[in-house]
Formats: sequence, structure tokens, C-alpha cells
Amino acid sequence: MYANVACGMNMLRVEKSLGDIFGFVVPDSEAYRSKSYVADFYQFLYPEILRGILASPVIHIDETTVRLRKQPGYVWVMTSMDKAYYFYKPSREGSFLQEMLGDFSGVLVSDFYTAYDSLACQQQKCLVHLLRDVDDDLLRNPLDSEFKNIAQDFATLLRTIIETVDRYGLKSRHLHKHKWAATRFLDSVASADFSSQLAMKYKKRFQRSGEKMFTFLDHDGVPWNNTNAEHAIKRFAKYRTHADGCITERSLQEYLVLASVFETCAFNNVNALGFLLSKQTTLEGLH
Repeated sequence: MYANVACGMNMLRVEKSLGDIFGFVVPDSEAYRSKSYVADFYQFLYPEILRGILASPVIHIDETTVRLRKQPGYVWVMTSMDKAYYFYKPSREGSFLQEMLGDFSGVLVSDFYTAYDSLACQQQKCLVHLLRDVDDDLLRNPLDSEFKNIAQDFATLLRTIIETVDRYGLKSRHLHKHKWAATRFLDSVASADFSSQLAMKYKKRFQRSGEKMFTFLDHDGVPWNNTNAEHAIKRFAKYRTHADGCITERSLQEYLVLASVFETCAFNNVNALGFLLSKQTTLEGLH
């Protein structure tokens, strides 16, 4: 399980490695049965991780596609600063988030997917996502002066904010001084008349999500990016390279239970193999 889930080796390579190194032959059915057994072992820890995340002041969330044998779907991940929880949904439709995050009273850090917009909690949109989009559009439209001015003003504003973060950390008493500049930037974009379609697209984007881009200025410890969730989703992306189209919903769920445990280990600088061998099944065992 450590080689398959923590190290990203597919099961056939795991079986071959065991045979080559130790002369230990594991039938296919036995290897997958072992995976089911270990996943069942953590069935109580899995929801405990989720409860811990929902009780935290900041949640990061992200999602990505997966292809099962009979249907496509989506794997979602939610993280706090020290926990990660993966789960599967057959579609990207996000109505379930209303119930799942109904009692969450902190700040949700996410990308610009519209399913998050209807949630009642405070939100911080990932500015790294926005910067990537701006950079891509600048490369494709180098002669669009109106959009270029928006991009330059936004980059100047963000650069001064990040300098404060680098110096003082994510502390609202230092970051709040940028609130006026952020509001002035949003107002200037909203009041401008653009002839460029691209500039108009970004005007609407800033009008729709602008306030949610600068929520972190009013809070301690709220990041301006979704790095935690993006880092966690990469674990599944690596697994997907050899599992896409070959897995059932049941085997995927088993993987997601184990990935939640192992990624939580990584967030706490706990050796995943050591945690497996310890047979701990509570969050206390991760500290």
C-alpha cells in the first residue's frame, strides 16, 4: 500500500518489485484484497479528517477529472493547513457543497469555479489562477493596450501586497493598509469604458469576484493562493496517469481513503510508512 498509494507505483509494478527484490509472489486478487483491507482499517480516521478540516478557520478546495471503467467523474480535495480529504462525485455539479460546508464559518480558498459562489461562507479566490489567466491572455494579445493597462495596474497592486506578506506574514494588521488601494483598483476597472472585448471580459470578472480576491487582507493566516489544495490534487493526478479508465468506483474510493491518510501524514511531516506500521487509526497518531 505504501508503494502503490504513497509512492505512486501501479499494482503490477508493486507485485513485480516484491517478486524481484524479495522473491515474494503476490497474486493479483490478493494485492487488491489487501488494499481493501487497509482502506477499511482507516474507515473511522477518514471521516475524522473531514471533521477536522470543517472545524478549521481556512479550507482550500480543488477538483479534477477522473475516468472510471463505465463513466467519467470528478475527484475533489479539501485541505486545511494540516489535513487533506479526497472524495469522489460523479459530476462537477456542486450543489452538495451547500450541505457539506453548511456549518463552516471560516474562509474558503478556491479557484473561480462558479459552484463556489453560492456558498454562504467568506471566500478567497486564488490569485495565482488569475495571474496565470492574465499572463496567458497577455501573450495571446500583446497589442491590446486596454487589457495591458488592467494587467499592469493589477500586477503593481499585488506586488506591493506580496512585499508586505513577505515581510510580515499573513497578518491583517499589516495587510489591511492595502484595502484602500484594492478598492480603488476595482472601482477604476468597474467605472472604465472599454472597447476591447478582452478588457470587458476582465471587467466583468473583477466586478463578479473582485471583493473575494482580497478577503485575505482582513484576516490572519488566510493565503492569497490555493497552493495547499493544488499540491494535494497532484497526488491524485499522478495516480490517474496509470489508473484512468481502469478503475471502478469502489477501487477509487479505497484509494481516496488511503490518499487522505497519507497526504495528511505529509502535511504533518509524518512518515507514511511509519504511520502504516504503527497501526494508529486516530488523528492523535499524526502528531
